[in-house]
Amino acid sequence: MSKGKTPRKRKSPASDEAPVPVPSPQRRPEVSEHRPPALIDLVRAIRVAVGAVLDLADRAADVISKRIEGRA
Repeated sequence: MSKGKTPRKRKSPASDEAPVPVPSPQRRPEVSEHRPPALIDLVRAIRVAVGAVLDLADRAADVISKRIEGRA
């Protein structure tokens, strides 16, 4: 402990005070989080299309890099 500092005193809980009641959270009605099947199918189709485009771009990059290496 440094000079001139006194330790903190812990406050004792007041016995005269009653505990404050905590309001319970209101229940919300359960909402179904299910997505429509059409939306899921659309997302899958987009993923497949993006994957195909990425594969094509990767192959094109390989071909271009091999042609450049052949010229050098």
